[in-house]
Amino acid sequence: MTFCSDLMNTVKLSPLHGRTILISGAGGGLGSVAAQACAEAGACVILLDKVVSRLEKLYDDIVSSGQTQPAIYPMDLEKATEADFNELAEILDAQFGVLHGLLHSATDIGILGPLADIQSAQWDRLLRLNLSATQGLTRALLPLLNRAGDASLIFTSNSSARLGKAYWGAYGVAAIALEGMARMWAEELSSSGRVRVNVFVPGPVNSPSRRKSHPGEMPDENPPPSILASRYVDLLSPTSRATHGQIVTGASKPSPPCDINF
Repeated sequence: MTFCSDLMNTVKLSPLHGRTILISGAGGGLGSVAAQACAEAGACVILLDKVVSRLEKLYDDIVSSGQTQPAIYPMDLEKATEADFNELAEILDAQFGVLHGLLHSATDIGILGPLADIQSAQWDRLLRLNLSATQGLTRALLPLLNRAGDASLIFTSNSSARLGKAYWGAYGVAAIALEGMARMWAEELSSSGRVRVNVFVPGPVNSPSRRKSHPGEMPDENPPPSILASRYVDLLSPTSRATHGQIVTGASKPSPPCDINF
């Protein structure tokens, strides 16, 4: 793991200046957009993904643009155990002592199709990666988030899968369960006021997962993922302290936040 060091020489503080933010799935289409946006906004970003080559490229892109040097932490969420999550928490505690933001952006839609066609191994794998690992990572890093006193915990959902429509398979089930879990986290953490919890629904953007789930769409039919950059920064910055227990949609389909505490 490489650690953050401040390479910026700016007079005006950026929205995320001095904040440490971990992004799972940082090597993916949306995760990389969030990571670059947060780095540009002044954050020290911890890049977590299983594909080291993607992390290294993202690292180079951030450093070459003159932003705060990020940290790299390779982890395969599909195979990660509770011990792995705890080890990560211990390393972050020793290096940073606090975590101001946790963005869950890692996802795998698998093969979409009828529930009757999903074999147990595929079912278990997708629920592990899209749901169970998210819970494990959140639980392990919660003490660091609490220590910040003003932390942002963001779960990423899917505008189509979350509706429980046919043929979204185990990924669709995981998306529905993820929002239920986020609702519970929001209610349980509400009284302390230390960690705000929200669900982010990016909406249709021209990302790799969107092209996989909607192969009939033209490549330029949806806006680029970069349109979401300001949304990520806003949700992770102190300006969103009052946003808690909400479903927030992406910039591709502007709409007011929805309360998930129903």
